[in-house]
Amino acid sequence: MAVVLHGYIRPVADLDIVIDAASHEARKTMNALTLTGFVPSIPLPLSVLTVLRMFDSAQREVDVFVRYHIPFDELWASSECVRVGASTARVISLEHLLRAKRITGRPHDLLDIEGLLALKAPGPSDPR
Repeated sequence: MAVVLHGYIRPVADLDIVIDAASHEARKTMNALTLTGFVPSIPLPLSVLTVLRMFDSAQREVDVFVRYHIPFDELWASSECVRVGASTARVISLEHLLRAKRITGRPHDLLDIEGLLALKAPGPSDPR
């Protein structure tokens, strides 16, 4: 979703959320997801996981990252607030998004990097 919110339009398969590993913050996140109908794919506590995949009745997927390639505090400090419909959401900075995509390096991540960088590149009449 962050790729789309940064301007590169492509199909979205799931939503990745990186959370603060502090127990009270993790508990608030899990309560909010549960109240909106998401259930964990495995019955394990977040403290033993890196990521927890959750699904709702429509089979929409949310991946909750307790540990991520980039520390939560660093992500939060440079995150951006964006409007999504009538709501506001925090989104990973473009710099961190590109960094995370380079770390994972899957074929679709490399395509995302290419698409995002193309948006930043100056056009023939744009002398940036």
